[in-house]
This record gives sequence, C-alpha cells and structure tokens, in this order.
Amino acid sequence: MWKNYLKISLRNLRKRKLYTAINLLGLTIALVSFIAISLYIHHEWSYDRMITDSDRIYKINQEFISAGESQLVGSSPALLPVTLREDFTEVEKATLVFDLSIFSSVMVDAGQGNQEESKFAYVDEYFYDVFDFEMIAGNRETVLSEPNQIVLTESTANRLFGSDASATGKSLKVDGKDFLVTGVMRDFPSTSHMEFDFLASFKTHRDSREPQWSPSNYYNYVKMKPGADMTQFKSNMDQMVDKYLGSDMDEYGFETAFFTQPLTSIHLGDPTLNPIKPGTEIKYLYIFGVVAILLIAIGMINYVNLATAEATERNKEVGLRKVMGAGRMQLFGQFVSESMLLSFGAILLSILLLYLIAIPFENFGGVPLNLDLLFSPIGMVGLLGLALIVGLLAGFYPSMILSQMQPLKALGNKLKIGSGAWVRKSLVVFQFFVSMGLLIATFVVKNQLDFMQEVNLGYEKEQVVALNYHHNMREAIPTLRDEMVRSGAASSISRAADMPHNVKAGYKIFPGGDNTREFMITGYAADPELIKTINLELVEGENYSESDPLRSSLEDENSLMPILLNESGIAEMGWTAKVAIGKRVNMGFTNNAVVKGVIKDFYFNSLHQKVGPMVIFNDPNEANILLIKLSAGNPTANLATIGEVWTKLVPDRPFNPKFLDQEYASLYQSEQNVSLIFSLFSGIAVFIACMGLFGLVSYVALRRTREISIRKVLGASQGDVLQVLSMDFLKLLGVSAVLAIGFGVWFSDSWLGAFANRAALTIWPFVIAILAVMVLAMLTIGYRSWKVFRLNPAKTLKSE
Repeated sequence: MWKNYLKISLRNLRKRKLYTAINLLGLTIALVSFIAISLYIHHEWSYDRMITDSDRIYKINQEFISAGESQLVGSSPALLPVTLREDFTEVEKATLVFDLSIFSSVMVDAGQGNQEESKFAYVDEYFYDVFDFEMIAGNRETVLSEPNQIVLTESTANRLFGSDASATGKSLKVDGKDFLVTGVMRDFPSTSHMEFDFLASFKTHRDSREPQWSPSNYYNYVKMKPGADMTQFKSNMDQMVDKYLGSDMDEYGFETAFFTQPLTSIHLGDPTLNPIKPGTEIKYLYIFGVVAILLIAIGMINYVNLATAEATERNKEVGLRKVMGAGRMQLFGQFVSESMLLSFGAILLSILLLYLIAIPFENFGGVPLNLDLLFSPIGMVGLLGLALIVGLLAGFYPSMILSQMQPLKALGNKLKIGSGAWVRKSLVVFQFFVSMGLLIATFVVKNQLDFMQEVNLGYEKEQVVALNYHHNMREAIPTLRDEMVRSGAASSISRAADMPHNVKAGYKIFPGGDNTREFMITGYAADPELIKTINLELVEGENYSESDPLRSSLEDENSLMPILLNESGIAEMGWTAKVAIGKRVNMGFTNNAVVKGVIKDFYFNSLHQKVGPMVIFNDPNEANILLIKLSAGNPTANLATIGEVWTKLVPDRPFNPKFLDQEYASLYQSEQNVSLIFSLFSGIAVFIACMGLFGLVSYVALRRTREISIRKVLGASQGDVLQVLSMDFLKLLGVSAVLAIGFGVWFSDSWLGAFANRAALTIWPFVIAILAVMVLAMLTIGYRSWKVFRLNPAKTLKSE
C-alpha cells in the first residue's frame, strides 16, 4: 500500500511542477533556517558541559554593598579557595585562575625573539583536579606544582616549538622571567568559557606567597562533593565572611558576600561576571528559538495554502478514487504521503544547502555550524522526527479537506471548498503578522545600534589610537610620547589605565571627615593629557598637572593629590560645581585628595548603564595604555609614522594599534549579531509568506476565473481585476499590521528596556516594515491578477 502511495505521490508531484517547486523551496528554506538556528542554540547551550561532573562545579563571585548600592563582580580573593579547601567539608576541590590579560599582555621569548601574547593566566596546582581538560604531555598532578612551571596549549606549542612533542622540557621567557614547559594540553574547546594559550603556575606569582582577602582579582572555582547542599554551603560562606571580613566591614562601612554560579550557566549568564570570553545572554537563545519555530510554521502554512489552493483541481481525482472504492482514510494517507515526501525531500535539500552555507553563516553570525551533529544518533533521530512532524502537520488540513469530498459533487464540478476559508485566511494573517513583526524588530534593533554609534559620548573617539604597553616600559614612555608628537603624526598623547569606554576600577569615596556619606565611585587613572586627547569638557576649576603630587608621593597631610570629579560625582557628594573646587575627599587609599576640577559627564561604560560617579586622578603605576590623538591629515600615514617611532624606541615590543571607535563598537557585538540574524530571518519570513499569499491568490483566482472573464468581456480593466482579487487580501494584511504594531510596541519596550540610554521610539520602524511587506504582497497579487487577466475569455467560458 505504501509503495503505491509513493508511486502516486511522485507522479502527482511531477505533474504539478510549479506547485511542487514552490512547496519544496518554501519548506527547504524554512528547514534550513530552523536547523541552523537549532545548531546555533545547541552550540551556545553546550558551553562547559564537556567537563566531567560539570553539574558539581561552580564559580564563586562576589557582591559588594556600600552606601545602599550593590555591585556584582565575577571575581573573588586569592585566599578564598584556600579557605574553602581547608574549612568546608562539602567541598571536594577548589582552584584559582588569575587572568593576566585583563591587565596587560606579556612578552614571550621561546628562542625566536619576543612575541606579544594576550591569552596568559596563572592557575594553581588544583586546576586540573577541577577541570579535566585533556593533557597531551606532562603529568597533570605535577605540571603546575612548582614555581616557574608553565603549560602550553597544543596550537601554542606547535607555533613556538614546531610540535607539541618537543615542547616539554624546553624553557621560555615571559617578560624576562624563565619558565619551564612541563606540559602540553589540548586547545581549550570552542565551547569553554575559558580561552588561554599559556597556564603558568600560580606559585610564580607574588600573591601566592601570602594570599589575602583583598583584592578580588581572581576567578575561583569549586567542585562540590556529590549531594552537597548548596543552600547550606551559601550559609557557611556567609559565616566565613563574618569570621574573616567582619572587622573590615565594620571599620570601612561596607558589606560583602560570595555567591555561586553554576559552571554551565557562565556563558549564558550576566556578561559582566565573565570577562574571560564574551558570552551570550540567554534571552537571545529564547528569541532565536521562537524565531526558528515561527519560520518552520510559516513554511508549513505556505504548504497548506498552496495545497488547499490546488484542491479544486483535484476534485475529479478524489471523486474517481471514491467511486472505485477508496475509503476516507486511504485518501487521507495518500495526500499525507505527498506532504511527507515533500518534507523528506526538503530535509535532504536543507542538509545539502547547510553544507554550502556553513562557512558564510560562521562569518555572518560568528558561530560555527557543527554539521557532524546532524549525523550523530541523536541528530539522525532529530531529523527523522522533524521530517515526520513537518510532513504530518503540513499535510493534515489539506488531506482532511480533500478526503472529505463527496464523489457526486466532485465529479459534477459542483464542489465548493469554502467552509475552511477562515482557516486559510487566519493562516495568512499569522504569516504576515510574523513577517511584519520580525521586520519591525529588525528596524528597532538597528535604530538602537545607530543611536549607540552616533550618540554624543561626552568624549571624542574618532582618530584616537590605543597602544598597550608593559610596566617595564614606563620609564621610556615620556621619550616615546615626545618623539611621536615631534614627528607631527600625533597631536596629543595620554597615559591611562583603561580605554575610556571600559573603565572598571571601583573605589570607596566620601567627603573628607564624613564617612556617613560614603559611596562607590569609578576611578580612572590617567595623566593630565587625557582631557586634551579625548576632548573632555572641563566645566569648573582646572586640570591637574604633571608637577602635582601623585598617589605614590603622598607623605603628609599637607601633600594633596588633585583629582577631577564628574558631574554625577559632585551631585552624589551634594555639591555644586563651584562648591566642589578645593574640597577634601577620602578615597579609601588616601585622605589627602582634593577636588581641582569638575568635568562634564561622559559614558565610561556601555550604554546599557547610566553614567555614574567618576573620579580621575594621575597614577603612572596604574596606567598601561597610550591614547594617541592623530594629527589632522592622512590617518594611515600618521599611524605609519607612529609605528616607526615605536619600533625605533621599543624594538622588542610589537606595534599593535587599536582604533578607539572600533573598540567602542565591539561593546555591542552581541547586539550586532542579533540585528544581522533578525535581518536575515525576517527577509526569509517575508519571502515564504509571499509564497503563501501566492497560493491563496491562486486558489481565489481559480474559483473566480469565469467571473473575471465575464468582467473582462464587459469591459473591466486590469486595475479592476486587481481590485477584485486584492480587496480581501488587503483586509487580511490590515489585520496583520494591527497585530504587528502591538507586537512591535511590546518588543521595543522590552528590548530597549535593557539600555539605560535608549533611542526614542518613533513610528518609522513600524511604517517602513508594514509598507515594505504591503508592497511585496501587492506585487505578488498583481502578478497573479495579471496572469488571470491574460486568459482568453473564449476558452474559460466555452463550457457555459
């Protein structure tokens, strides 16, 4: 029986080549989109799940509360893992990671001269007890047990020594310090939240000798014993805080607490808690998952509309089959087999197409498509299930309609297939609601991205270049800066601790002698040239100078370190700009700070956050970045000149400039990816929806062919025919537009709500999206009406 179904289905599909091609194309595009998004979601969801016992591993983060304000950080103190191992019976292992790349790069010399490396971390000897990354060479129990030991990743060993086999036992220098290569490990998987090339023993680091409860600069991980009570563990950590940090909290007026974050949730969690490697907010996975389901639904609706549209052409086939004894279930099975055949064909074509687009998709979205997963046992079952579900859902309604036809009416051309018109119209409304909604979302996202690029940040990022430098270069910086300015390629150069859009350091601050008004403030260490280099606006007072006392030179109460506060900072103090000048301030590390100037607020983090209080002070020991304002003229030539000066004065350090505007744009990479994906899949949704509309127009045109021919004989124009065919569809599109507007308002509020600084919501995203879909829909209807209008009335009316 099924063999017969297959033969008849193939014959029917070949017979109606146009409908078959449209159905196959629509389902294939929908399936490609669905599978690609599913693979992307699987990739993001699988982060860190390759680690054995990943469900028992947690990262320990820290919360600081001061003056009623809470700040969450993804790091904690060096003494924490030691205490957890010694005092907590529910802890199996605990380890520490110190990501040096957050502060600076290192110079590595493996015998071929210095190379700048940024993916460098110190880890303790318990690292491989918690994380069972594969070792290629070396004993995982001892590779990091002594000072000056280092483990390389496989690709790094091949790059530095030619092969991983020859790397162990070799020595290399890191910033002039000798290290022994004791092991080689596989590269960190792409689905690990860690991304390092070098792991050095923490015993080499000075903080390992006497680990303290401050600073909180370390990523600490704990592996719990099976069945450990995490609620009790949190309570025990709170008691630990009271025991070891209680006196400090009382003295300095702050509170702190540690909290756990499951290993498998780090990549999809709060991005500020994982600076090692950019993550993905989990809300985007939910959004993309919904988009994938909507696209596959639109593809199936497209098939339903086209199959229903051609039902009137198959009435005689159904009538003859029933006269010959075919039962309703047999007819149902026959028509479902056609949809199943198309579904399986679309699956095969989608797999082929996925291989063709895998590399472009990776370049487009930044995520590799693991197509090997499709041919794993679970992948094969998933594809089979997907084909069955799509085939059954897409074919159910048309098969039910066709199998219900009565033979006498079918054979006598008295069949009326109108009872389910509301279903078909509802499906078209849904298709275009989704299409318009996705387009509106696309324009809203892009509008916010444009706003973030064009908003006045309070400083100039254009034509500013950033150069990282190592602490051992500090004495050479004045000469380097003078030579660059003298060359005419740079108009101003400043030493700073961070990029101006990514300032992270926090300090406690309060007016001198009044610690009841203490609050947290962001601190930016930079020399006096910062104001000129990035064009900050000084609203009151004056800038500090190089001759003013530095943090490191404060000896007595008469030696005052000048600082600059921003407008939010003085507002938090309760001062006006004029009153603030000359005020003494306690900054935690010194009581001898004095406000010398007030600067206009500028955005020193992403626009997700409001501008908060900031203090700027001069501390060369904190600075590790040169901000260089290029002179007017050819930026390429100026940059080349600066490179020549750099290479001449510091030949052992590579010249790696970064443009400030490009670094700022990278803050919004996840939003850029969302915008690109929305753009792609909203275009696909509109395309498939228009194909569905073509199906319903074809259905109506077939039913009204004689009516249109009579109208034509009576003098109707092509415009009249277009009006006849389009009026009902314009009503459907109007309903879709109303629903899409409601969705767009909700999405805009939800999406923009994540930004403390957001673009104003205007009607243009709604107008452009709805008009674009309307125009494409009318072109589709216009084409079909033109085809009907061209029919010869003599042929269409001869049976009357």
